[in-house]
Amino acid sequence: MNQVHSAPMSSGSPGRRALAVILAIIGVLAIIAGILYLAGAANSLHFMVGSVHKGHHLVRAAVSFVVGVALLTGAWFAARAGLNSRR
Repeated sequence: MNQVHSAPMSSGSPGRRALAVILAIIGVLAIIAGILYLAGAANSLHFMVGSVHKGHHLVRAAVSFVVGVALLTGAWFAARAGLNSRR
């Protein structure tokens, strides 16, 4: 006798989903750091960069934004690949 299971479909492998979540969180934190650099509150970020820095806020802000966007893009691709792997 054949039985039909109505189990919900998973959204890809748990490892790929965890990778996407981690990349998204770090990407958002990088963008927040870029905003803080532009806002002038960057001296409060010394715990992240290792020491109190002097100057180069625009360069650090640009790098933070680029890294944040790259990480969010990586998270999007990881999540998308997880969805395509179940089809």
